[in-house]
Amino acid sequence: MRNPILFCSIVTLGVSLATAQPVPQEPNRVREMVEAGAAPRAALDKLQTAAADQEDEFFLKRTLYGDLRVEDISQQQGEEMVAAARRRVERAQREYDRVKALVTEGVFARNTLIPLQEELDHRQRTLELAEGRAKFLIELSEMARAEADFAAAAAAASPVTGPRPVSVRFDGDGSFSAADWKNLVLAYEKEFGKPMPVSAHGETAVHKSLGFDHRGRIDVALSPDQPEGVWLRAYLEKEQIPHFLFRAAVSGKATGPHIHIGPPSLRLRIAD
Repeated sequence: MRNPILFCSIVTLGVSLATAQPVPQEPNRVREMVEAGAAPRAALDKLQTAAADQEDEFFLKRTLYGDLRVEDISQQQGEEMVAAARRRVERAQREYDRVKALVTEGVFARNTLIPLQEELDHRQRTLELAEGRAKFLIELSEMARAEADFAAAAAAASPVTGPRPVSVRFDGDGSFSAADWKNLVLAYEKEFGKPMPVSAHGETAVHKSLGFDHRGRIDVALSPDQPEGVWLRAYLEKEQIPHFLFRAAVSGKATGPHIHIGPPSLRLRIAD
């Protein structure tokens, strides 16, 4: 090793990347050494990788873990959060694989992998959180767009007939069982030759965020007025199965047009 001090610096950079610790800020010095032939190109690459990792970490701290409210984060920022979190997972995975190979060769002790595995797991959880947040931002965007579309349709409605109600409630006999669901699925597939587009089967993160206890309920991603939706409404009424139909997003109740099958979600009173 021609430069033991530089070697120690490179090792420090690798550990810093895997443990999300601050990295030495010496890009110009290392670049000069690389250009002079006193250091390998890999030294500069490691420094630049560590700097990019810190930049992604800072972005996630400001958006994903920061004080910003969900409504203050754009859909594009949500996509950028996922991209930043995914890059950090990929970097940690590469570092883990690199060190694992050295452990296999007997260069490092096996316990060297422990902090690297913990960091990789932590970054994977952050990626999952970012993906969930991005999905929720998309749903909020769709809800706002649906509200705008409905407002435009209502404004253009005939003054004689008026707009159709945004939501309609049908109580039926008040019950919805697993057998009811099985029969409905079979009837739908026989009628249309394709699976029913279920958007939520039981509890979801979006329902929790809206204050719903959605267990035992099912949401179907069909507009109540499209052919499949009309058929589904007729079937549910014929079988006396309770349901709600939503022609548009309803603030605090629905994120977009769909048919809710089952009694009202607990902890929420929905009016016609």
